[in-house]
Amino acid sequence: MWSLSLLASMTILVAALFLFSTFNQSAASTAAQAPAETSIDHVILISVDGLRPEAMLPPLVDQHPAMKQLTQGAWTAQARCDPDISITLPNHVGMITGRLVAGELGHGWVGNTDPPSRTMGGTLHLKPGHYISSVFDVAHDAGLQTALISGKWKFVLFEQSYGEDAGGPDTFAPNYGKDKIDCFVCSPKPVEQVQQLAAFIQGASDRNKKTFTFLHLAPSDFAGHASGWDLSDGSPYRHALLDIDHALGLILSKINDSPTLKGRVAIVLTADHAGGVPFLNHLEPDAPVNFTIPFVVWSGVNQTPVDLYSINTTSRHCPAVNERFSDNPLPPIRNAEAGNTCLMLLGLPAIPGSTVNARQDLLVAAPLKK
Repeated sequence: MWSLSLLASMTILVAALFLFSTFNQSAASTAAQAPAETSIDHVILISVDGLRPEAMLPPLVDQHPAMKQLTQGAWTAQARCDPDISITLPNHVGMITGRLVAGELGHGWVGNTDPPSRTMGGTLHLKPGHYISSVFDVAHDAGLQTALISGKWKFVLFEQSYGEDAGGPDTFAPNYGKDKIDCFVCSPKPVEQVQQLAAFIQGASDRNKKTFTFLHLAPSDFAGHASGWDLSDGSPYRHALLDIDHALGLILSKINDSPTLKGRVAIVLTADHAGGVPFLNHLEPDAPVNFTIPFVVWSGVNQTPVDLYSINTTSRHCPAVNERFSDNPLPPIRNAEAGNTCLMLLGLPAIPGSTVNARQDLLVAAPLKK
């Protein structure tokens, strides 16, 4: 028969082992959330709405000096949007959640209009019935300052989903709260957007804070819907591309001219879709002119221009020009890779529950020149 003293000793031992296990699990979780060593303090995810990749290829890229500078990093003109849908809001949801729209693990958001209010179901969490984590969650809970600067009001969906009222709890110490987006700005004018972005990043840098910013530039999509995705000289779409390149140039100048930002900022640029089928739209998900987009990773220092597929041959499949689906088990590079790529550049873990680039195994740099 067990003695009371022996039972008491065993109880104390079990309790101690439990506390030790709990402490180790907590420490491991905190360690996993802590930033890894990286020279990047600020990452800007730029989505150019409705961007056709030809804008970043010769001969057109010669008229877009900022885009040409961005292609001095790792990039491809043969990335893909979501395979099931080539419209704006679902693809942007994919970028920030690291999920495609369809399937049990998909984000499920197919709407493309201004969302209902938060209290009327206008969050990303309602349809799946559980919280959908985002790049904003991971960055904010790690102590970074976060911003969403959008050219369309429909992006209030993200503010409603990740604001104080619907954002998830911060489970890591210190607790930075439920409001995952520190700064939300909506403006259709790229220059105003870039001014807001520059002020946000510089202000955070002055306070020794790292940042993640999502910048959405819309003029190319506005022009496409109004006059078509026409790449001929003088077309409204081409004028929109020039305006966007000017805005990108202002960002690059700010980075390159700042001793506190140069070499500390990375840019991931992609698009939600391209366009032209039907002529004033991009509704056909099987049209190559709609689903083919660029994907660019630029850090500005010690880079060698490289095709992303050439350094990811074991993890990504370079699709044929007209290829939407493939029998190849490897996926193409998709815009939904963006969120986890940004977190990797910041030394942070992948978005919980994400399925695209969840291993953060997309290589984004070529070997340095000797």
